[in-house]
Amino acid sequence: MTAWTRRGLIAAGLTAATVPSTVFASPTGPALWSVSRARAKVFLFGDNPDQRAPWRSARIEGALNESAVLWKETPDAGPGTTSLFFAKGVDPARPLSTWLTPDQRMRVSAAATGVNLGDAALERFRPWLAAVFLEDGFNSHAGFKPEYGPTGDLTAMAKAAGKPIRTEFPDEAAIVDYFASFSSAAEVGALMRAVDDIEAGAEAADRNAHAWAAGDQRPDLADVLRWRQAYPAYYQRILVERNGRWVLRVRAMLDGGGTTFVLVGGAHLVGPDSVQRQLATAGLEAVRV
Repeated sequence: MTAWTRRGLIAAGLTAATVPSTVFASPTGPALWSVSRARAKVFLFGDNPDQRAPWRSARIEGALNESAVLWKETPDAGPGTTSLFFAKGVDPARPLSTWLTPDQRMRVSAAATGVNLGDAALERFRPWLAAVFLEDGFNSHAGFKPEYGPTGDLTAMAKAAGKPIRTEFPDEAAIVDYFASFSSAAEVGALMRAVDDIEAGAEAADRNAHAWAAGDQRPDLADVLRWRQAYPAYYQRILVERNGRWVLRVRAMLDGGGTTFVLVGGAHLVGPDSVQRQLATAGLEAVRV
């Protein structure tokens, strides 16, 4: 499975009143947040996978070194990953084109051509799996390598240090079940969000990656606000619901004591339904550090 967060334009009609001022701060390096209680602390860090060169940050790696446990979204991919995805992502009785409007079909076709995939290759897929293939094709075509991103670096560090690694989804089957449980609107939203990324182009993704590396969260915020308006069912499943579950996990981490490092997609840490906003509702303050 590919990364969960991407780029975009701020949706028309949403005002700056919905934007926390902290997203405009630009400290040295990517944004890092901390939630503390008594002798317990949780670091929150948002990934950006669109890296064309190996990523490193002494400050972020230092926070991981301070932590006893690494939490991230997904487990490492195993040899049976593809078959698991195909088992629930292929529907011979309902071709991809039957899910889409004529305009959406044209846009998906153009996006597929742009990343060297043909319509026939996607037609047997449900929208959520077509989105995965389009996103993988885009990343490969643009030269973004998953091993260059923060998740690869920080996971390798945690393993080398013998730190326990916990994941939001316990195994790959759970990831597939999650996607397969999307409503039709959420599935199509996932696909069209991937198409948006391809239409925006690799250089836009690269610019946003540089902004992220400088601590500027505005591109991630733009994505979140756009998804909220254009793809509300997808936004609810991919961010609002999962962010709420991260709040429960963070509370449990604080109850357990010690220091924990949480690594999620950057979109989870911006916007009106971010993990920080939901933590605040639960009485916990996340401070940018």
